[in-house]
Amino acid sequence: MSRLCSVYFTVMKIDIRSLKSSEVSRLQYLPFGRKETHRRRFMLQESGKLIFFVAWWDNLPVAQVLLNWEGGDASGVPPQVRPWPEVSSLFVHPDYRRRGVASRLLDMCERITFQRDYVNIGLCVHVANQPALNLYARRGYRDAGWDPYLAQGVYVDSNGGRSNWRELRVYLIKSFGKGI
Repeated sequence: MSRLCSVYFTVMKIDIRSLKSSEVSRLQYLPFGRKETHRRRFMLQESGKLIFFVAWWDNLPVAQVLLNWEGGDASGVPPQVRPWPEVSSLFVHPDYRRRGVASRLLDMCERITFQRDYVNIGLCVHVANQPALNLYARRGYRDAGWDPYLAQGVYVDSNGGRSNWRELRVYLIKSFGKGI
């Protein structure tokens, strides 16, 4: 019982909000810790192309997600017409996983999408990321019926080190019923 109370207490301290200019340099704790990446995403938010949500625990950024109005910012997304927003770059720091933080970030994205009168929201996920697939299934995301596709690129870490990445992804979609 005390474990559940502890988890509940921790989740209640989480503050989720769109990224502010003054916070960009504080995101090195998250993946893609290069300031250039965060700065580029913040500029996309400023232009209205996405919302960059960050979950803060006290003053520490512990999770992030992008809500893209014009499709994801990752390469390799299949060219099918997607007249709905997409979630991308959902990441929760390992020390804060399994505490409901990812669900709260998704709640925020889904609520705003629904409020803007969209009937669907989509995302792509690595076919081998079973924890994420389980989370999305519990939340009502279903396979869009498109073929899995290969996404690849170069990851540059916070020290400037470069490594190639590639993963097979599947596209999931959630349709909203009456209210969220």
